[in-house]
Amino acid sequence: MGYWSGRAHGEAFRLFGPRHLGALAATGLGIAATLALGRAQDEPGRRRTRAVLVAGLWGQEAVYHGWKAWHGQWNLKEMLPLHLCSVLVWVGGANLLRPTRSGDDLAWYWGMAGAPQALLTPDLAEFGARHFRFHQFFASHGLVLVVPLWQVVVEGRRPTAAGGVRAWSLLLAHAGVAHLVNRRVGSNYMFVTRKPDTASILDTMPPWPGYVPVLVALAAAWFAASYAPFAVADAVRADRPRRRPLSTSSAARSARR
Repeated sequence: MGYWSGRAHGEAFRLFGPRHLGALAATGLGIAATLALGRAQDEPGRRRTRAVLVAGLWGQEAVYHGWKAWHGQWNLKEMLPLHLCSVLVWVGGANLLRPTRSGDDLAWYWGMAGAPQALLTPDLAEFGARHFRFHQFFASHGLVLVVPLWQVVVEGRRPTAAGGVRAWSLLLAHAGVAHLVNRRVGSNYMFVTRKPDTASILDTMPPWPGYVPVLVALAAAWFAASYAPFAVADAVRADRPRRRPLSTSSAARSARR
């Protein structure tokens, strides 16, 4: 029962320790393998892979809630789907099954901002590598990160600048709702009401509420950075028609020089 127990046991989680780095490497390899598989498949194969990803996303979340309930630890302060990656578990799965423009925007901008940060600074308390919670956490956030990369790398869909603005506006609205819920039930969804208890990037920022405007600005900057590669690619493509190839006679004259 140690693996499934409601309390941590064995070696505690250590930020950037060997087990953490190993989990990051395994997650990265799993993501790369999934994307490579998707690129090699035909549409029926991709459809099957999408179904497996959705089952993984929703299944692991259901098991996590079951684990909490089994140990009498399910509560409104922790288990409502209000954290960024908790939202993306459901939104990302739905978007794999039935893609929409809004789903693409949220999966890309929210997912690329939230999942990497969570993987680098996991909110795992003392749960180490021999516990269910450790593996569930990395599986959950790895799958959340697969969704936006799949839609771009495999499906060929891409984010837009307007989508980034929409995603940022929805993020602010969602953070406002999370703060209201936090004040009501004593939770800390989205970490907008206080800093998390475990190590995170917020430790380098001013005390609450001073770090909230910093997070807003960082989100805007990160969304812009997430769109930048596509903006550069668009600019390069737009510039190519202007570079007219040399005519045959011009090429011949250039060769004689």
